[in-house]
Amino acid sequence: MGIFQNMSWLFSKSQVWIHRILSLLLLAGGVGAAFATVFARRAGDWETARKAALISLACVVLSGALVLPSLVRVARREGGLMDFPARPTIGGFIYLLVLFFVAYAAWTTGNNLLFLIFSVMLSALFVTWAAGRANLRDLMVGVRFSEQIFANEAAPVFVSLHNRKRWLPALSVLVKARHRRALRDRRDVKEMGAGLLQMPLVYFVYLSRRARSEQKTEIIFPQRGQVSILNFDLITHFPLNLFRLRRRFYARDMNLVVYPKPQPLDEELQLLPNAYGQLASMRRGAGHDLHSLRRYRPQDDLRHIDWKATARTRQLTVREWMAEMEPRVHIQLDTRIANEKDDAAARFEQVVTLAASLVERFISEGAKVRLTIGAGDGGGYGASEAHLYDCLHRLALVAPAPAEDDAEKHDPMWQHTLRGTAATTTDYTILLTAAPDASSSNLSHNVRVIRL
Repeated sequence: MGIFQNMSWLFSKSQVWIHRILSLLLLAGGVGAAFATVFARRAGDWETARKAALISLACVVLSGALVLPSLVRVARREGGLMDFPARPTIGGFIYLLVLFFVAYAAWTTGNNLLFLIFSVMLSALFVTWAAGRANLRDLMVGVRFSEQIFANEAAPVFVSLHNRKRWLPALSVLVKARHRRALRDRRDVKEMGAGLLQMPLVYFVYLSRRARSEQKTEIIFPQRGQVSILNFDLITHFPLNLFRLRRRFYARDMNLVVYPKPQPLDEELQLLPNAYGQLASMRRGAGHDLHSLRRYRPQDDLRHIDWKATARTRQLTVREWMAEMEPRVHIQLDTRIANEKDDAAARFEQVVTLAASLVERFISEGAKVRLTIGAGDGGGYGASEAHLYDCLHRLALVAPAPAEDDAEKHDPMWQHTLRGTAATTTDYTILLTAAPDASSSNLSHNVRVIRL
């Protein structure tokens, strides 16, 4: 598979270079034909000049057909990055067009009425721009996000706006956030385009002078991962919707982590046996099964005295109980994917969601869970809520790795962990993988492999 993928990569690269070389040759041919046309005309050879002119025109047309689409794409992408503080709306463009025609008619005809109309329209345009700028002046915005944000789930956001103007209110103000999602692979670059996304938050209709208002809204992040909030924009079209005016507030170190949303598990994924965790061990502890009887000691609990055995032996006798085995689950996530399949990345996201669902389910049932991602160290076991969110945080930032790049590194680790370590412990081990070469044969009874 690696050979075919390298061949496809070389083929795509060769196409790019062939496109560039062909464009340069056409451009050079057009320029050369243009010089030939000039020299032929000076020499009086009109037939050669006509043929050279046709060749030059053909080269220019073909070169434009090859180069122009890529230039248009680049210009569109660069134009999307330009976000000017003041920009005319569609109504503003129509107003400017009418203003231009009125000015041209007044200049050509010398009609005083047209000059008066032009002056009124120009004054209204200036007043609109000045009123919009004054509307955004002395405004402060504050945004608070939820601590736990899950993908495809509405997360509460609290937006506050403070009008510090002494005399004027604030009218028709929209608060937007611009953010950038962390890129995990090349497909994300195509989906995001320029990399910046705008997110409308709250619309304030009216805010009186020296007042503060807070509104609650909900936003949905479609994918897991890290989201960097770059800035917050205050946008207004006040008063005549001729300009879109913006004021920007930059955010500092505001990085949100979107957790994968745990989903309900199917019946066949109820992996932990019902009796698991209720088995008695051979050590003493706070259980429910009797371990032995012994003489009373001063530090023993009086509630553990066995009065029948005390009456029979005429000595204070206490019961000792067997400690129950604590349920422990080790979840291992294989980060390898097969690049030759188009749905490999989607299946990897399903594996990550399943890992989050299993971690949430086992911790809610009181089991101690350990999560290992890739070839790294998964840390210790835990059953607390803090441990749950720590696992979800790690799952939110995990990225897939090509299977052929580190197959020799992963395979011995997985085989040793699944067949060696898991077979000698009482832990229940679950391997989640999207790689096609994960073998589930000759595994221990407390090991299960789930392949998506």
